[in-house]
Amino acid sequence: MPESHDQKQSEDFVSLIKEYISTKVELTRLTAIDKLTVVIASLITNAFIVVAILLTFLFASLTLALFLGELLNSYAAGFGIIALLYLALALIANSTKEKYINRFLQDFMVRTIFNKKGK
Repeated sequence: MPESHDQKQSEDFVSLIKEYISTKVELTRLTAIDKLTVVIASLITNAFIVVAILLTFLFASLTLALFLGELLNSYAAGFGIIALLYLALALIANSTKEKYINRFLQDFMVRTIFNKKGK
């Protein structure tokens, strides 16, 4: 009789371990899905914001170039000044990308993935 009681306890223990593993796998799957949906939603929202900002910069640049062109009586000069402005910004961004831009983007992505909004 003690052997059958021990055997039943072993079967119950094995059953509990299987159930625990199954629950843990399901929890891990659901956690991964949750993180993935947060990242995808954030990417979609951020992509929309980036497109809106780019369009704003495009139209503001065109407006400024046309305004400068009228002031200088040469649309080519107005657009040339804006082009030089963007060239200067690109050179500054290129020289500071390792120190500031990449670090900011990496921190932003980690915060997004782990859903830690400035905590």
